[in-house]
Amino acid sequence: MEKERSVKRLVTTLLAVLTIGNVTVQGQSVHPKLVVVITIDQLRGDLLSFCRSQYGTGGFNHLLQDGLVFSNVDFGFDGVDEASAIAGIYTGTYPNRHSITGSTVFDREKNKSVSILEDKNFLGNYTSEHLSPLKLTSGTIGDELRSATDGRSKVYAIAPNAVAAIVAAGQSGNGAFWLEDRKGMWATTTYYKDFPWYIDKFNSSADSPSSKISSVVWTPMSSPQSLPVGGDPVAFSHKFSHSNISLFKQSAPINEEVTTLALRLIEYGGLELAKQPNLLSLTYYAGRYPAKHQSEHQAEMVDTYRRLDAQLARLFTALDKKIGLANCIIALSGTGHFNNSIPEESVFPHKRHRYFSPKRCKALINLYLMALHGQGQWVLDYADGQLILDKKLAEKKQVDMRRLQSEVAEFARQMSGVRLALPAHEIGSGAINEEANRFVRSFRLGQSADVCLQLQGGWIEGEEEVSSNSDHKQIRYNAVAAPFILVVPGIKGQKVQRTISSTEIAPTLAYILRIRPPTEARALPLPEVAL
Repeated sequence: MEKERSVKRLVTTLLAVLTIGNVTVQGQSVHPKLVVVITIDQLRGDLLSFCRSQYGTGGFNHLLQDGLVFSNVDFGFDGVDEASAIAGIYTGTYPNRHSITGSTVFDREKNKSVSILEDKNFLGNYTSEHLSPLKLTSGTIGDELRSATDGRSKVYAIAPNAVAAIVAAGQSGNGAFWLEDRKGMWATTTYYKDFPWYIDKFNSSADSPSSKISSVVWTPMSSPQSLPVGGDPVAFSHKFSHSNISLFKQSAPINEEVTTLALRLIEYGGLELAKQPNLLSLTYYAGRYPAKHQSEHQAEMVDTYRRLDAQLARLFTALDKKIGLANCIIALSGTGHFNNSIPEESVFPHKRHRYFSPKRCKALINLYLMALHGQGQWVLDYADGQLILDKKLAEKKQVDMRRLQSEVAEFARQMSGVRLALPAHEIGSGAINEEANRFVRSFRLGQSADVCLQLQGGWIEGEEEVSSNSDHKQIRYNAVAAPFILVVPGIKGQKVQRTISSTEIAPTLAYILRIRPPTEARALPLPEVAL
């Protein structure tokens, strides 16, 4: 019996030693020189896995082998897009708190949609846009890093689009750079102090996107391959010009331009010299090519992942050479959505598409309000489920806005295709059921919308008589697997088969850096890291 007890004590002691040893390795202080946060807009976990046999060793496979790989990120709200997803990653909260509900917002004074970050107080460098991050109402992980180091850490962001770059850089970042749509120059806002000489010089070089875009031809890197439902793979060739830069930013070649600018910042930015960690944010594109119908099933989609892998390998090689990957923390996330193409009506010979017409919606509601309150243009705008009412007209007619919002919501609920309609004052009151919680998180009270609509899945938002698919959007609520990968020196890579919340990403990075999480971040760090 005594011998058995001795054996048990020995086993217990060994297990304790092993456990302590493991915690010691995982819990070692990390002193990185650089944190690289990569967001890949519309990255899909199923396609990342499908294309893996075609990757090299230095890109995706480096992350998948050496990182903590979480199978999916849940962003926790409806209507996720690039802007709102990136804001969620960096702030650790939802649009109803960080205020970035999308890339645009309705301006009542101008009576049109404008950039959600429009700010007339700041000019642009290489752009006519007036933008700043001051509409972002929550701090970011970059803001906390700058605060913790008294501004000595550097925070830079590069993205194809302005909102993605500015949100990632935050309010205290050093610089945010994006490709503007008119000439293809790398642009920024005068809100940020840094516009490095090497970026300024690059804009006028022969290697800049502006100089070479007319000669860019997107063809398959190797033998074309389609997804299983894409049929026989067909070779493709897409050309670009200054007249379709916005289309270029929705193609695989844009990722090469993002990496090229990042490499210049890594080479000349002095990131390797800092005693405090710096932050580099990069946004890539993995969505479908919208100029070709159903391209997500065909060779363009597979080639996009091949090219992404090559650009990540190129980035990691440069980081290793200049800074050392052992001195870097790398985090990569998708954005939790995918802009699918709309199926042809010929596929459904006995069932026509069901359209929700914004024009008809506005007209009917306007007629209804005129019948109740008199003549006038009561509805100013409808876009992406948000109805904007004329507050000045309501004041003139002495109609209470809360009453007006409730009347419109009640009327809208009777429309075909509308699943849910909430007046703005109910969104702010919290008087909703749990089913509507994800919907409510998508909106910021008082930002613009008076009534928010949720359409039924499968319906197409757009005008039936308009033939262009680019003006149509099919409503979908199916989940898009968006993996999250974290590579931290001293933490062994493993695959974790569970869904995490986007709100956990910023607190996790803050925990690793031993700084405070962003101001609105309420989640705890991932337990795989916080040992």
